[in-house]
Amino acid sequence: MLLKNCRYIITQNGSRAILEKSDILVQNGKIKKIGKALFAQSPAEIIDCSEKIVMPGLVNTHTHLGMHSLKGACDDEELFEWLERLAKEEEKLDAKKVKENTKAGLREAIRFGTTTIYDSYKEPMARAQAFGEAGINGIISSTITGTESFSRAVKFSESSLPENVAPAIAANSIYACPEDVLKKVAKYSDKKRLLRRIHVGETRKERFDILEKKGKLAVEYLDSIGFLGKTCLLVHCIWITKGEIARIAKAKAKVSHNPVSNMKLASGGVMPLAEMLAAGVCAGLGTDSVASNNNLDMFEEMKTAALLHRHHKWDPKAISAQQILDMATIKGAQCLCVEKRTGSIEVGKQADIITLGPDENLLPINDPVSSMVFSANGLNVDDVIARGKILLREKSFFF
Repeated sequence: MLLKNCRYIITQNGSRAILEKSDILVQNGKIKKIGKALFAQSPAEIIDCSEKIVMPGLVNTHTHLGMHSLKGACDDEELFEWLERLAKEEEKLDAKKVKENTKAGLREAIRFGTTTIYDSYKEPMARAQAFGEAGINGIISSTITGTESFSRAVKFSESSLPENVAPAIAANSIYACPEDVLKKVAKYSDKKRLLRRIHVGETRKERFDILEKKGKLAVEYLDSIGFLGKTCLLVHCIWITKGEIARIAKAKAKVSHNPVSNMKLASGGVMPLAEMLAAGVCAGLGTDSVASNNNLDMFEEMKTAALLHRHHKWDPKAISAQQILDMATIKGAQCLCVEKRTGSIEVGKQADIITLGPDENLLPINDPVSSMVFSANGLNVDDVIARGKILLREKSFFF
């Protein structure tokens, strides 16, 4: 496959190079060459990108695709009331329905240019099968709240999975998991070198409840029991302090920022993103589920994140478009520990590539990165290539 004469290639490589009028040669699912006039290689499939922006497929660091049928089911409650309301509906979702929901979610995500997703919910094998059929990169876990669910999660992680799916292990939260289970999750993650995830610092109530019960702030507590680490992904992190940020940075743990979901659930406060980035914390973006978002558009997530933090800080320089794009691509891949395979357009990496434009809302393009963060939306995506296979071609599904 050849992406020919790309108007712009936003590589997201180490130097964040933006190439013009260049080609990308894809062979055996990987990026073989990037350069000028590669047409002589005579690939079977040629995509004319002379008017398109070409960039890495987006990385969603936190969602629950199995909930897709609950979009709009509860729009006006805060977190704990929202969880209680949805729990009754979730009980009705069996493995067949969870797989159906996951497939619907994957189509939406692909349509919006996402090629890598961390997904956590029940019925992990059914979800893994849906990812296998769709063909995009999946990091999949089930949610752990106790010893029994931990055992099920371990069993899933040791199962035979589609080649595009990797397992993770996920504790729900500090308030939902006994300490011995949290320690088991951390120990198993370290032993198997698996990503481990936990929701933390999502609401003010959670913050003070944990402080009262544990005598420590949430991240302090996780640090004290050995939960933080290089393969640890902390989701939300709204209600945390500068001292906790320092602990996250020291442990080299990662953070998934979900601004749309946080604001929809009225979580209050704003995740201290600028402080995290200044401390060297690796942060990615996530949509959370469509029940709390209500879509999987990572372009919308990028713009919202940029606007939120600039507005909150009264500073248009508080967060740059480049930093936000990093969070949705290479930094997101780092959060999921897959940056060696995806997240940028570089020779040797998987061909996880999307193209956009030239739709009217993107023109004129004075700065391609600015256009992607502040002008684009998911419906601008023309083509989606995941692991070297075309999944979307000129806005139509190819699978």
